Amino acid sequence: MWNRKRSVTLSIVVCFIFVGILTAALFIGPWFVKTWFTAYRGWAENSKAMSDMLTLFLSCFYPCAAFAYITLYSLLKVLINIKKDEIFISANVKYLRLISWCCFAVALITLVAGIFYVPFLLVAAAAAFVGLMLRIIKNVMQNAVAISEENELTI
Repeated sequence: MWNRKRSVTLSIVVCFIFVGILTAALFIGPWFVKTWFTAYRGWAENSKAMSDMLTLFLSCFYPCAAFAYITLYSLLKVLINIKKDEIFISANVKYLRLISWCCFAVALITLVAGIFYVPFLLVAAAAAFVGLMLRIIKNVMQNAVAISEENELTI
């Protein structure tokens, strides 16, 4: 039977899978970009355009990857707290705040990169939107923590 604990466990496993995918992408990303633009765009492997695209990829992806690792770490901490039935606590609010700021940082990085390669603007918009949603969830959680703490003092 599927229950809340199994759902949280599945979410934790998926986070670790994403850590693995992100780590693999750090190593194969440049190769993948080069392969994509030579095979599907017809760019010459040693052209100026290819060199510029790799430079853009490296200067955009690796800083974003750092924020992705911070986000995954924070998600894991929140999920572990939820698994321990510690939901409305200030630590979870802190982690949600950190995740939202990571989303905004990725949005800013990809917005700048979007000047040079337009598809990055879609990533910027998506990251900013997720950051905004997380800020709203963080504010709801923060109010729930305040109410929970107030109720503990009312006994």
